[in-house]
This record gives sequence, C-alpha cells and structure tokens, in this order.
Amino acid sequence: MLLENKTCVIVGASGAIGGAVAQRFVQEGARLCLTYHAEPPRSLADQLRAGGGKAGLYRLELGEWQQVQSGISQMHAEFPDIDVLVNCAGVIGPIGRLEDSEVAEWTRTLQIDFLGAVYLARAILPAFRRRGRGKIIFFSGGGGAYGRPYFTAYSSAKAALVRFTESLAEEVRDAGIQVNAVAPGPVRSRMWDEMKAAGAAGGPKLLEDLRRMEETGGESPDRAAALAVFLASDRSNHVTGKLISAVWDDWEAIANHPCKLANAEAWTLRRVPLQQP
Repeated sequence: MLLENKTCVIVGASGAIGGAVAQRFVQEGARLCLTYHAEPPRSLADQLRAGGGKAGLYRLELGEWQQVQSGISQMHAEFPDIDVLVNCAGVIGPIGRLEDSEVAEWTRTLQIDFLGAVYLARAILPAFRRRGRGKIIFFSGGGGAYGRPYFTAYSSAKAALVRFTESLAEEVRDAGIQVNAVAPGPVRSRMWDEMKAAGAAGGPKLLEDLRRMEETGGESPDRAAALAVFLASDRSNHVTGKLISAVWDDWEAIANHPCKLANAEAWTLRRVPLQQP
C-alpha cells in the first residue's frame, strides 16, 4: 500500500473530491485527519473506521489564520507525525461581471481559496522541516492556468495558488518537502451546482460547459484522488512545483522519467514568447 502508516490531513473532506481522496487514502493504508467547515462528514468517517482505517474529525475555518493554526496544532497533538497535507476545500465565489459583484464576496473568495492555502502551508511547514520530509497537495481549478471571464475572483485565486505552489516548492525543495497542485477537471460537485444556478451570468463558455457536463456527467473525482495518492506517496519524491491535470496529463508515466520532468518547464505557468516569423 502506497500510504501505509502515513498520517494525512485532508482539508474539505465533506466535498465530492475530498471524500474521494479520503476513500483512496484509506485504501492505501493512510491514517486521516478530516476537516470540514459546516457539516462534519460523520458518515464518511464512520465508513472509513468500519473499514479498519483511523480517522479524526476537525472543524476548520479556512479563511482565519488563528483558527487554521489552532486546528493544525490540535491535529499534531493527536497525530504527532503528519506526513501529507491535501487541501480540497474552496468556494466558487461571485459569478458574473466584476462591476456587478459584491466586493465583500469577491474578497472572501481570495481569503478562502488562496490565503487559506497559504495559512495551511504556514501552519504545517515547521513540523515538516523538523522531520526532513513532507508533502503538500493543493487543488487548483478552472481559470488557474488561463483567463476565465465572469469568474474573476475564483480564477485569480487559483492562478495565485498555482504560482504560490511553484514558489514554495523551490523554497522548501532542499528540506525534502514537495509541493504540487492538481487540476481535477469538471467534477459534479457543490460548485458545479452553483455554476448551474448562475446560468447565463457565467457567460457563453459556462453555458457550453454546462451542456457538455449534462451530456457526459462530468469527470469522476476518483481520477483526481488517484493522482493525489501518487503525489502523497514516496513514488513522487522527484515531482515538485507542478500543476498536473488529473484528466489530461499522463502523470502515471512520470515516475519513469524523474530527471526529465524535474528540470523541465512542463506543467508550470510560463509566459509564452511570440514566435518570430
């Protein structure tokens, strides 16, 4: 089992992706610290425990530094040797034209989707440095690598998160810590329900995405969960500072080419130079 005896924090375990990640991690032998914001995923925790897994539940207010710091400290008290942090939590924020958006809602989106990730990393890194190893896995989303009109708060937060991932990865590389981001693809989730309710306010691309989603049912969260298992395991020790698509990237093959990926700009955010004629 790839995660046997590893303790993993899964932030946002009550969501579609977080729940799928928790299931896969337990199957791979992990001990889990599951966090939630509003409703605790008790049925998930009970199911994991019934299957022989060990899981603790923790309420976490992701946009508040003091609460994140306190929550991580509580987890360390009960699970002293945390090996992996996975952040699956997030909000979609205001959908529509910027001039029609509530400023407070726009700001809250960045507070949760970007600063929440910063707070988690800041809280967990001292323990990772002391142990000389650790894995941090963030979840990006639509607009993280390209412009997405009518979703300015969400796409800005996710783009910042990807650049933060790259920058932090280089900062902690020599400490034996890897930091990566996962793009899960269009998964049917609470966020998708909110986009469906927004309809035309999200622009023509959203309407087309909604049509395709209804036809296909969307991507399975299991694909993203499988990628998270790989990034949490020792098989990915050479992979850091990358934005990896669970759907479109051939991430299963990268274990065979560690040096090629480590020294390449593939799966990163870069300016594309103009090709001279």
